[in-house]
Amino acid sequence: MGPSRETYGTLLPVGGGDPIPLVKAELTVGRRPVCDVRLDFENVSGKHAVLSIINGLWHVRDLGSTNGTTVNGSRLSSPHTVMPEDELGFAGHLFTIDYTPTGPDSLLSSHQALDQDVQDERKRHSLMELAGLDTDEKTVRVGRPKTAPAAIERLSVDEAEFDDTVPKHFKPKAPARPKKADEDDFLKLIEDEVVKKPEE
Repeated sequence: MGPSRETYGTLLPVGGGDPIPLVKAELTVGRRPVCDVRLDFENVSGKHAVLSIINGLWHVRDLGSTNGTTVNGSRLSSPHTVMPEDELGFAGHLFTIDYTPTGPDSLLSSHQALDQDVQDERKRHSLMELAGLDTDEKTVRVGRPKTAPAAIERLSVDEAEFDDTVPKHFKPKAPARPKKADEDDFLKLIEDEVVKKPEE
């Protein structure tokens, strides 16, 4: 057997699979063969994320991957601490990191309090809940009336009385005089054209 290497923890696939030892303080995760942790899935980016241990705690930072990196189901937009009980996702492939946090006690306790607040806020998982259609909160919904409203009776224009009067400054146009049968605009236009041409 070869010499044993120091490990900083183990990346464990959720639902089973081969454990991945974390042998460096900073590891690149992705699909490319040059990555420290190679995840050979089509939806994992070439260089997907970076895992690094800072002050005895693992942190994850997404490298602009197409399908994202998540911690406990929330997509990351900035570096995030990963505790042993957290679920870490690379493009939907879920893992946990088995390690013993060795950071300062004050940092660990503040992180646990923050995590509890974040988890309480992120309890909605289904699309119905995210859309606000199926929540635990009791909301008062205004229902439809049991009976249809009475039909609205509308009068014709001739029968209705209108309160608005026509302003005094308004002058209606004089009605257009009806055309006689012998007046045809088209024929008159042609005649005018024919008459104008010889004069020119």
